[in-house]
Amino acid sequence: MAVKEAERIAGISTSTIRKMFEIVEIARRKGLDVINLAIGEPDFDTHPMIVEKAHQAMREGFTHYTSNFGLEELREEIAKRYRQRGADVDAENIMMTTGACEALINASLAFIERGSRVVIPSPSFLGYFTYVSMCEAKVQTLSTHDSEFIVDADALNEIMGKDVSVVFINYPNNPTGAVMSQKELEAVAEVAMDYNAIVVSDEVYDSIYYDKEPGTLAGFENVIAVNAFSKSLAMTGWRIGYAVSTEEILERMLRIHQLNGVCAPAFAQKAVADVMSEGKDREITRSMVDEFRRRRDFVYSRLVDLGFSVIKPEGAFYVFPRFDSDSSEFVEKLVLEKGVSVTPGPPFGDGNEGYFRISYATSLERLEEAMERIEEFIGHT
Repeated sequence: MAVKEAERIAGISTSTIRKMFEIVEIARRKGLDVINLAIGEPDFDTHPMIVEKAHQAMREGFTHYTSNFGLEELREEIAKRYRQRGADVDAENIMMTTGACEALINASLAFIERGSRVVIPSPSFLGYFTYVSMCEAKVQTLSTHDSEFIVDADALNEIMGKDVSVVFINYPNNPTGAVMSQKELEAVAEVAMDYNAIVVSDEVYDSIYYDKEPGTLAGFENVIAVNAFSKSLAMTGWRIGYAVSTEEILERMLRIHQLNGVCAPAFAQKAVADVMSEGKDREITRSMVDEFRRRRDFVYSRLVDLGFSVIKPEGAFYVFPRFDSDSSEFVEKLVLEKGVSVTPGPPFGDGNEGYFRISYATSLERLEEAMERIEEFIGHT
C-alpha cells in the first residue's frame, strides 16, 4: 500500500542525517576507527549526585504526572536564577517541558501562522527550518556571516514586516559557538516588538561559555526563552526543558503542551530542583566548562595552524570552520578516507556550503588524533 503523507511534512527531509549515518557505517565496514565529531551532546555522563537524587525521588513517589507547568519548587529555583541575572521572572512565567525541543515545537505551533514569514539567522540550529515547514510558513534567512555570526539588529529591521510571525535566535549558537551580549539581544527583541512578532530565544547553551557572558531575553514581553538541563548538566536523555515567557503566552503554549508533552518526568524535575537548591548544579557545569575550554583552545589553535578560516567560539562546544570547497564532499571524503566524522554546513541554513561543524564534546586525546587525521587529509586534497 502506498502511504500518503500529510502535506505539512512533505518538505521535511532526513536525507542529510541519514546519508551521514550511512557514510559512517561504510567507513566502519572498511575497518576505520571512526572519531565522531558530529555529536551534539556532552560526552560526560550525568553526575552521580543527580542520579542518586532521582533514585531517591522515585522512592518518594515522584513517578506520577506533575502539573502541566511542572514542579513548583523547580520553577521557583529557575526563576530565582533568572532574577539573579536581572530578569523579571517568577515561577508563573515558567513551563517545564519534555526537553527544549518540545518547548520549541509548542512555541512554533502556537505562534507561527500558516503562510507567514519566519526569520531564522544563518547559521542556526537545523530544527528551526523543520518547525517552519511543519507550520506551513516561509523561511526568511538572515545571514550573519559578515558579522561574526552575530545578529545585527539593523539588518534584521531591514527584512522585517507585519507578515513576520516569529523570529528565531539561538545564542550561544549552534553551530558556531558565537555569543550575543545582553545589549545585542535586547536590540533584536525591540525590533521584533515593533512588528508585533514573537522572538523565540533558544538559550540552551547559556551556561556553557568562556570569555564572553551570554545575555538572556527571559522576561521580555514578546519573547519565549527556551532552555534545558540537557547540555548544562549532561542530561540529554532525561528530557528536562522549559519555556520562560508571560503568563498569556504560556497559556497559548499550554494548549499544545497538554496534548503533546503533558509534563516532564517528575523524578527528574525533583532531582534537578534539589541540586539547584544546594547550588551543586553550578559546580557540575563549571567542571564541564573547564574541560570544554581546554578542548576549544586546542581545536581552535590547530584549525588556525592548518589554515582554516575560523572564528573562535565563545560558547557551546562547537566550532564552524570554513573550507574553500563544497563542504558536503569534504565531509564525506574525510569520513571515508580518514575516519573523522564532522557535520556539513548546509543543514544549518543558506550560505553555509563552504563550512562544516566540529563538536569538541569528546576527549582531548581523541581530538588530538582527529586533528592529526584532518591535517593528513587536507595535505592530500
